[in-house]
Amino acid sequence: MEKNSITKQIVLFITFFIVILLTNNVVKDYLISNEIYDYNTHLLVKTASNIILTLISFLFIWKNDLSNLGGLNSYKPEKKHLLWFPLLYFVALNLVFADDIPNFSLYQILILAVYCVSIGFSEEFSLRGVLLPLFIKLGSKDKKSITKAIIISALAFGLAHLIKFDKGIFGEISQLFFATFIGFLFGALLIATKSIYPLIIIHALIDFAAKIDRIGIPFQKGITNQTDLTGAVFSIILSLPCLLFGLYVIKKHIPEKIQLNEY
Repeated sequence: MEKNSITKQIVLFITFFIVILLTNNVVKDYLISNEIYDYNTHLLVKTASNIILTLISFLFIWKNDLSNLGGLNSYKPEKKHLLWFPLLYFVALNLVFADDIPNFSLYQILILAVYCVSIGFSEEFSLRGVLLPLFIKLGSKDKKSITKAIIISALAFGLAHLIKFDKGIFGEISQLFFATFIGFLFGALLIATKSIYPLIIIHALIDFAAKIDRIGIPFQKGITNQTDLTGAVFSIILSLPCLLFGLYVIKKHIPEKIQLNEY
């Protein structure tokens, strides 16, 4: 695939990606403006949006022959030990700092679980399954180019989390760093393990642990989770191990040059 064609695919996919995210926000605002605050309804709408993004991502993966590089063809990851850090660190972190968990029904816990799985699939397929491989194909396939591709896709992952803007200015800045560092680590892990499926599972578990203390709480419009400067700085500090572990994975577990037929 020529670089000009790859660039067009990147622009086209990012356009689809942004449209889906913005549409999701418009639908949320529409529901709230019509006094529909129900937790289950909002999560089902968000799940549907994630499924659409997953399907579009899969179409791009198939069309651009990204299955190997995107880790879709390998169900058994290499270097499994590298996956324990993000799983244990972030699940534990979210549970430690979680608020009291409200009363919930079995139906709500099921909806939340399905929603988090849909997040895992949609965000991993789109950012690590599509954008990261396309950016890698634009480069020279050496470690320096791969690292650049990981950084760019991680920034895209971070910026995508700004669209909701429900945490205030400091909260959004910390969210940008937090999501970017996670994206950097997950991008490095994808190349090192050659499988996207463990990342989908880990991603879903992290989101489940992060959202369990909001289960059943009706949605609201505007800034609902205001973060102050101290909280934002603290959040960024807590996300730094992701950046450091990602750098370690790149340095020790990614070859100096990759052959696309090996993925």
